[in-house]
Amino acid sequence: MKSNFSRILVILGVMVALLCGLSFLQGRMNAVRAEYHLTDTKPLENAPPVVAFSSVALGGFRGLLADLLWLRVNRMQDEKKYYEMVQLADWIVKLQPRYTGAHAFLGWNMAYNISVTFTNFEDRWRWVKRGIELIRDEAMEYNPGDPELYRQLGWIYQHKMGKDMDDANRYYRVMFAREMIRLFADYYAEWEKLDKAPLNEPKLYATLGDKAEAFRQILAANNLDFNSFEILFREKAVIPEDSNGVNLRAAFDELGITETVELCMRHRWMLYKYRLDPVIMMECNQKYGDLDWRLPEAHAIYWAERGRRAYFEESQIFKRLNCDRMIFQSLNGAFQTGRLLYLKGEEVDIRTFEMTPNFAVADAADAYYKQVLRDYPDNRIIGPYTNFLVDGVVRLYIFGYKKKAARWFKEAKKVNPVRFPPDADLEEFVTKELAEDMREASQQAAQAGIQSYLFQAFYYLSYATDEESDEYKSYEALTLTAEQLYNHYLKFIGDTALRRGLPKFDEMRRVALGTVERKLRENKETMKRADNLAHFQMIPTDRFIPRAEEIEAPTVK
Repeated sequence: MKSNFSRILVILGVMVALLCGLSFLQGRMNAVRAEYHLTDTKPLENAPPVVAFSSVALGGFRGLLADLLWLRVNRMQDEKKYYEMVQLADWIVKLQPRYTGAHAFLGWNMAYNISVTFTNFEDRWRWVKRGIELIRDEAMEYNPGDPELYRQLGWIYQHKMGKDMDDANRYYRVMFAREMIRLFADYYAEWEKLDKAPLNEPKLYATLGDKAEAFRQILAANNLDFNSFEILFREKAVIPEDSNGVNLRAAFDELGITETVELCMRHRWMLYKYRLDPVIMMECNQKYGDLDWRLPEAHAIYWAERGRRAYFEESQIFKRLNCDRMIFQSLNGAFQTGRLLYLKGEEVDIRTFEMTPNFAVADAADAYYKQVLRDYPDNRIIGPYTNFLVDGVVRLYIFGYKKKAARWFKEAKKVNPVRFPPDADLEEFVTKELAEDMREASQQAAQAGIQSYLFQAFYYLSYATDEESDEYKSYEALTLTAEQLYNHYLKFIGDTALRRGLPKFDEMRRVALGTVERKLRENKETMKRADNLAHFQMIPTDRFIPRAEEIEAPTVK
């Protein structure tokens, strides 16, 4: 009896010792797993039922199943079964919601490798858009603070959509601009007002106060609740004037709540669909200049900025450098062709899509290059900075910013005396660079050069007294030069016109005319010149940028 009791005590002692050792070992294992990101350290929040189920029920087998699906995805790509890949990619994200490297690759693969297997531009855009959505709408849902997702998303905006490496590039930019016009509508650039708008149903009702009940009744009379009204709003891109025979906008106008409701809908759309925070957008504008958020360069900067803020540790310096590169390259692109001038709203027509340099970001771009040079002195940034200065001096000069071009040219001689010889003349330098750009058939340079001649032509025309005056003759000469450059460029690019083409010349001329006329009317001192311009030319009366409701809701099949 006594021996049995002793045996039990020994066994209990051994078990206690083993449990203590196991506890110590488990703690060490957990620390290692956390350090090397081998497990999810935080529970998923707001996960859909299938994700919650797979996380708990499958346990460690989730990884094995995800690996099998990954192999199946690769095989389907080889077999060109692309649409089946979409479902598998969705499952992989749900099985391994923290495996952001795989999500980023799948999104990149759709936007790049799969899209170019199609010849139709609409099909290509569907895959680019699907790649963006996989990263932005799905992977970020479970990893809202992962900077790698920010960086990968920014890269698609900056490179795939911002560069003209793809024949469908202009189509991508047109479709994206149309989406952003639908998103912002009449509240484009009203970032502070959008930021202060209510973000959920209770806050909207609190803001509406004693009118909240009337708002509910209007929705109920149209068989709508808050969620279904939001779906309808995003489909129409405005508060609809006709829903089940009832004019919702008129009803809201009568209550005086239209703007409050619309701002709420747009704020939610920006933040929950496109993940655009108005506060960060305002910070980007303050830091980098007035970006055009209807073009991809601004969005590349937005996501790169969010990425570089998260890569603050010394061990992450290379990833932070990649974000900095994306920012200064996108700033360069925004400076070159980063302001939307014209976009036909009734149909998708890449020939009526016109951009111009965004001089509002010029100084910020120059300052950012200099900052990156100071922060990374050994990473060969001087080459990209030199190219930026060359393009910058030329753009400033040909668009009439000759004093700033002279200052930049003087500074550039200190930065790179080989590329900018100390005894070089500014006008000769610009003329030489323009000739080389035309020989190389750069789409950005050709469009900017033609635009600059047209803008200058109409500025001269605003001073003309009659058709025999020197100003009128200068207008004719500059217009003829612009048309000759246009024809030369189109002849040179030949079969690549879809990727590197320009709007029709008459369209470019009309847009330039309207732009100069509006600019002259901004100042009382130049109003008479605007009237004089109208005397010689018919000023276009249609809008250059369509309204949100004029653009159909984009669909991805």
